[in-house]
Amino acid sequence: MLRYIALVWNPEVAEDNAVASRVSKRVEENLSGWTSTLDTSGLRVYHAGTNGGAQQVYPLHHKGGVVLGRLFRRDRTISSLAYENGFSKSESEALFRSRGGLLIERYWGSYVAILRESGRSNTLILRDPTGAVPCFITQFGGIHVVYSHVDDCDALQLIEGSVNWDHIAAYLWFDHLVTSETGLDDVRQVNAGERTEISSRGVTGDYCWFPDRFCRAPVSEDRQQAGRALRSTIESCVSAWASPFRSILLELSGGLDSSIVLSCLSRADSSPGIVCENHLSQNAESDERVFAREAANASCVELIEALIPSIDQSFDCLFNPMRLATPAHTVFVPETHSAKVRLVKSRGIEAIFSGQGGDHFFQRSKNPHIAAEFARRHGLGGELLHVIEDTSRFTAKPIWSVMATAVLFGLFRRPADPYDFVRPPTLASERTRDATNRKKIRHPWVDCASDLPGSKRQQIFHIIDSQVFRHMPEHNNAEVVHPLISQPIIELCLRIPSYVLTYNGIDRALVRDAFAGVVPANILARTTKGATTGYFINLLIRHVTVLREYLLGGLLVSEGVLDKCKTDDALSERSLVRDGSLLFPVLNAFRAEIWLRSWVSSDRRTGP
Repeated sequence: MLRYIALVWNPEVAEDNAVASRVSKRVEENLSGWTSTLDTSGLRVYHAGTNGGAQQVYPLHHKGGVVLGRLFRRDRTISSLAYENGFSKSESEALFRSRGGLLIERYWGSYVAILRESGRSNTLILRDPTGAVPCFITQFGGIHVVYSHVDDCDALQLIEGSVNWDHIAAYLWFDHLVTSETGLDDVRQVNAGERTEISSRGVTGDYCWFPDRFCRAPVSEDRQQAGRALRSTIESCVSAWASPFRSILLELSGGLDSSIVLSCLSRADSSPGIVCENHLSQNAESDERVFAREAANASCVELIEALIPSIDQSFDCLFNPMRLATPAHTVFVPETHSAKVRLVKSRGIEAIFSGQGGDHFFQRSKNPHIAAEFARRHGLGGELLHVIEDTSRFTAKPIWSVMATAVLFGLFRRPADPYDFVRPPTLASERTRDATNRKKIRHPWVDCASDLPGSKRQQIFHIIDSQVFRHMPEHNNAEVVHPLISQPIIELCLRIPSYVLTYNGIDRALVRDAFAGVVPANILARTTKGATTGYFINLLIRHVTVLREYLLGGLLVSEGVLDKCKTDDALSERSLVRDGSLLFPVLNAFRAEIWLRSWVSSDRRTGP
């Protein structure tokens, strides 16, 4: 896993120079295995974790900056060739002229760019549009620290770690929160696609990648043409991601998306060694082995079937000990984690691939606004009635309901908001509900697309949501790669209308047809997915006593963020079994409580 720390300061201020020197000394003395990759006036960059795999360092000409991560070149279509070298003088100058925007136009991958043009004191930070590499900023004693992992800054005593309670309240409203604010007052996140400038004026930011731009681009609605483009782009992206690795472990659920990734990996130009792993719990709803076996057999690769064990140890053995900048789903370490670590080590696995992102981009969401999008583009003519029928079958909503949506939101262009489903948190106190600013939940990408059809705003919402997959527990230095969450795939899917991505009442219909003949027919025809709801309910019930003690005696209750009576009522086996809607509010509260205790319980000492 790539880690980096960059120090940015004004070299004309003596005190800032002194602080930068002291912080540099802390890094060099306390972070073993780190390397200085750039040292110039007012900018110093350290990194670790570039071991020849997916993560690289691309220096700019004449110490003008560095790009950390993995870059792939692309032309008007896409290139699967990795960009192995640093930037030439002309490329570096072009990057500076575009203020980093050229990276997004000519390259793709997973990266954070740190740019500083010679003779200027401002520094630009650019994070790739998929948010693959984390990026945070903290001010410390007059200098700015830019870094990937908040626990590294914590170890160097560069952050205070005071809790941003407004952010915690917003997290309880919406647990897939992606904002510039974090759970810590002195930690700011650089969002995916955002360009942040550090100068004498302070820290300012703007976006240089907006997904709505691709939704507005002219597009062919021909299914065959769109399907060929989608398959070619997916194959190229998966092959590109596979190119640095000799051995890959694929998390093969047996669903459509992971099976597509496997079919691409097995035909990748680099011919990596592939091992697949399928997990199942004691719940029948999560057993997808028959499909995983068929996919593995079709690609002639090994499949390891792993039963998720029942944990009889204390509940806290599932906690992720790594300090994060904000509450996250990865506060839980999967019960399969230790077995996967052993597998990675014993097999020499260099990367762990998944099929995450397919549901988000290929139109699995049963959105009633699909027919409304068609009505916006074509009016009452053409195939509108047929699209209404398809949308009705797909969403299981009556034809009259879909038709009404098509008229109101399509012909009359009433705006549809993908955040409408967000409701006040079940367990929150009245004070928390009243005080929470719901604008903190929203993302600018969605608000900039307010004139687009609801189905496309929902797709943009899902792009933001896909970033939650980025923070996974580490597995003995094996890279975690989600190849479907790639910029070229996202941009292409945004260009394709929702009614072309899905048709005949079938979710992800276009990508199913595109991969006919290479993915087993039974998997292409499959429209169900394994579920984990029963697993999590059993997990909570098994440890409900610990949960009660942990939450009722915790910080969320003592600070008045949670309502103690509501929380008490929810935390019983009877309530959890009877009311399925309590599952996620309880999980979210528990995640937030674990996160809070990781910061509030420790003594902190900071200072320049």
